[in-house]
This record gives sequence, structure tokens and C-alpha cells, in this order.
Amino acid sequence: MATTYKQGQRVRLTGTFKDDAGALGNPTTLTLKVRDGDGTITTYNNADLTNTSVGVWIRDITLTQAGNWKYWFASTLGIITADGDEFTVTVALV
Repeated sequence: MATTYKQGQRVRLTGTFKDDAGALGNPTTLTLKVRDGDGTITTYNNADLTNTSVGVWIRDITLTQAGNWKYWFASTLGIITADGDEFTVTVALV
């Protein structure tokens, strides 16, 4: 079952990066792309992300609109990731 959040919530997106042997590692260059509820894609780069431990990067975002959201991390130089997910944001009723 897909995760559901309320509009206005703040969520943490996490990407875990491993090399071909499965060892955690930090890529030299990485991006996080977030597609929001209306389909707009926002791209975040290294400077916009926080490296919490070897191979683990995060970005906190505020869910500004209802709809289906998707995010995915990408990297280069032999460090790979399969991280990404989809979730639904519903209108927050007051």
C-alpha cells in the first residue's frame, strides 16, 4: 500500500548509495529529482542535500500540493542507487 501524507507536511527523502559490490559509498556527483502533485520536477544537487553517514543522503521537503509525488536519486562514478519512491499527498482539511 502506498504511503499517504497530508498537504503541508514535511517529509524526509532518503537515498542510499552503494557500489557494484554492495558497499556503501559517497558519489562525487548526485542529484535528487522530485516530481510534485502537478508534475513539476525540481532538481536538487550535492549542495542541496545532507550527507548523514557514508552512502546516505537526505533532503527534507514540504508537501505543497495534493496529488501523486515521486522522487529518485541518481549518481555517477561507480556508486549506484535504486532509491526512489512514490507517495500520495491529500488535501489537509482544517
